[in-house]
Amino acid sequence: MLFSLDSSLLIAAGASFVAGVLGYIIARFWIKPIVRYNIAKRKLDHHLGVYLNMIDDLAQTPKKQAGIIQETLRTARKHGMDLVSCYSSDLPYWYRLLLESRQESPTEASGLLTNLSKMRDRQQIETRIAEARNKLNLKSDHGKKTT
Repeated sequence: MLFSLDSSLLIAAGASFVAGVLGYIIARFWIKPIVRYNIAKRKLDHHLGVYLNMIDDLAQTPKKQAGIIQETLRTARKHGMDLVSCYSSDLPYWYRLLLESRQESPTEASGLLTNLSKMRDRQQIETRIAEARNKLNLKSDHGKKTT
């Protein structure tokens, strides 16, 4: 026995299938990479703030504290590399154009963070981190201690 299907039911089923496929494509290839990029950017900002708060004077810190400071910097650089990776391979082209129009450059920001471990002057470190945050359009008030 054959079933007789109404054409409006077939059209509704086809339209819902197309809507589901489009929703999946938009979520998978647009929304998910953009959210991943923004999360990596927030993590980088957080770890840079923690790093700035930890370095009062690198020359006077005990070895254990210096190790923790270096690990924090290493984590921040890892998040910077995740940000660059997401920017260069995952983000949709139209979103990269939007970031460029906002003058946001994670590759330049990550490049500014590469030599932080070799710097000993707090003012240089603060300046470099402020420049990196500026390249990412982040507010630069994280590292300021309130006394």
